[in-house]
Amino acid sequence: MKSHAFEKMKYYGDTVIGEKGQIVIPAELRKKFDIETGDRFLVMAGERIGAWGLFIIKADVLSQVAQDIFGGKLAEVLAGDSKQ
Repeated sequence: MKSHAFEKMKYYGDTVIGEKGQIVIPAELRKKFDIETGDRFLVMAGERIGAWGLFIIKADVLSQVAQDIFGGKLAEVLAGDSKQ
């Protein structure tokens, strides 16, 4: 049987979208992943067969992943200027 990414996830609670479109990240999660005021996040979304979802990742984490995988900075990877 195939392993799914969701099997490795932990539920940290729920949140509500505020009047300004903001969400609150639970304190336990902020502490675990060292999320602080002013941290920048990238928000991506996709649709498939009528379903949709959001993916939120710290910009510096994605930047490091891009460096490790593509050998370039995030902006270069997104612009298609990385050396592969």
